[in-house]
Amino acid sequence: MNNVHYDLCVVGGGSGGFGAACAAARLGASVLLVEAGPGLGGTSTRAGVNNYEPVAGATGLPQEIFDRLKDIPDAVTLQRPWATYHPDRPWGWTKPADETDYRLSLSRRSGVPIVFEPDILDRVMQDMLTDADCRIVLKTRFTKVNYDREHIHSIVIEDPNGSKIVEANLFIDATADIYLARAAGCRTAIGVEAREVYNEPTAPEQPELVLNNASLCYRVTPFKDDEPSQIQPLLDLIDIERIRPVTSIRTYPNGDLNMNPLHMMSGVEAYELGKSAYEEAEKRIYAHWHMLQTHYEFDRWRLVWISPMLGVRESYRLIGQYVLREQDLETGLEAQTHPDIIAFADHALDFHGVRPSRQLTNGPYGIPFRCLLTKEIDNLLVACRGASFSSIAASSCRLSRTMMVLGQAAGTAAALFGKNVQHYDARALRDRLKQNGVALALSEGYLEVMPGLTPLQTPRW
Repeated sequence: MNNVHYDLCVVGGGSGGFGAACAAARLGASVLLVEAGPGLGGTSTRAGVNNYEPVAGATGLPQEIFDRLKDIPDAVTLQRPWATYHPDRPWGWTKPADETDYRLSLSRRSGVPIVFEPDILDRVMQDMLTDADCRIVLKTRFTKVNYDREHIHSIVIEDPNGSKIVEANLFIDATADIYLARAAGCRTAIGVEAREVYNEPTAPEQPELVLNNASLCYRVTPFKDDEPSQIQPLLDLIDIERIRPVTSIRTYPNGDLNMNPLHMMSGVEAYELGKSAYEEAEKRIYAHWHMLQTHYEFDRWRLVWISPMLGVRESYRLIGQYVLREQDLETGLEAQTHPDIIAFADHALDFHGVRPSRQLTNGPYGIPFRCLLTKEIDNLLVACRGASFSSIAASSCRLSRTMMVLGQAAGTAAALFGKNVQHYDARALRDRLKQNGVALALSEGYLEVMPGLTPLQTPRW
């Protein structure tokens, strides 16, 4: 095995990993990004969640990506809500808007989603990293970590040609399931904590293995006028009565539809099935599409693609130097006193039916940098949905663009402080993030208080 050394090694090329690698490389750090899949983007590309949900605070690198996509024909579109959920119509549907102002997406309640072509997003991400002199290795897995009590010395990665040892001053775990942090002995949690753990008002009295639903997204395209309709046949051993048709529908720039079946598989079921979860979810997708074609007037559409990766919303989470919790979400950014807030968000507490969901009452909330720092390892940060959040907080904080901003903060800190990242200067970190476009004040990243902007109206059809 050949040894290679970098200032920073990022494991995982999803939204958080991209943000971390790009930010650090642009600030002059030597960076290696290791990704197990064939491309970048993670859930946003390979899991078929080919849209960015509206959310406050999604500035910095997410906004730059949108601006780059906007210059490519049929790559991206803001979406205007077209139809809301109804008992007789179990889907919400958005269609392309004429508006192109990115800021209209910066609010959960009054914003609009963004839909993109996943292959183009992957290409843009890779171009941005290449321009920043970040080295990317795809189809390469992290397999082993070499560490002592407090420090990671190296990791072992494996590609089709064999194994290599990677040494780095710092490591960032952006693997969603936080494989690196878990392998290094960091404390983690899974499921909903008991109320006594963080005194969260809506937490249960006892801990529960309840996880947010998983989705397997797919894509449909309209039949041509001279093409006969084709109804998806039902597979054997699938109980159509168990298929819940509730679907989030987004419209691609070319007119195809992205179908996100929200109640297809529980998070616990996906966790317990493990590697076989995808196969089971795929069977249900065919039944789901059959139901939409035969019951909800989608007979003039055909299925053309199923995402190659199951979209998992929740699994393992770090128990880090600070755990974001329900109280933070309800306090709101302007009343929080954390000196190290490096991002904010405003998504609802959303469990997709496995637990009660609700909107936030006090606007966006801030996320402290300490949520990215482990207690055990001095040169490891976590920048993904597995960062240090309670289960309740994670139900809100998990959106892709929020994770990208957290990654940007982690990569910025890595470049600024290097081996001394545990002794970070919060003011210096926040100042650099603001210089690089990250909104840390509501007036710079929250649609409802940004001057001169009128939110798009949501129809009630």
